[in-house]
Amino acid sequence: MTIPEMKRSHSYRELAYRAPVLAYAGLIFLLSSVPRFPDVFPSFFGFDKIVHFSEYYLFGCLIRRWLGAERSRFANQHAVILTILIGTFYGISDEWHQSFVAGRDASIWDAFIDALAVATAASTYLWILRRIPLFKTLA
Repeated sequence: MTIPEMKRSHSYRELAYRAPVLAYAGLIFLLSSVPRFPDVFPSFFGFDKIVHFSEYYLFGCLIRRWLGAERSRFANQHAVILTILIGTFYGISDEWHQSFVAGRDASIWDAFIDALAVATAASTYLWILRRIPLFKTLA
């Protein structure tokens, strides 16, 4: 099988586009299972919101990338709204998960920041892709 044929194959698309989303979702789940982070991290006011925004912005970009590469016309046409829905629901479920972890608590504000980050990623993904050459190779 040649490289162009391989890139068109279903298994390649699964591995290249869906697997990073699932792996990153797993990483978020794993980090949410940690009862308490070491004190070496900065602790200024709002730091946790910056972390949440960054974490979910990247998650939103990965989801948007996956949906944009899907062969489904529906997924392509509604990639922005689907990205927002998937990322927001995952953020809410992540907060719910944290409510069961000793030393952690669920926060509506964290869920709001997660949703804001995913929405920002969904709506800026193509703009970034066009303007930053490095990201063109990753798409």
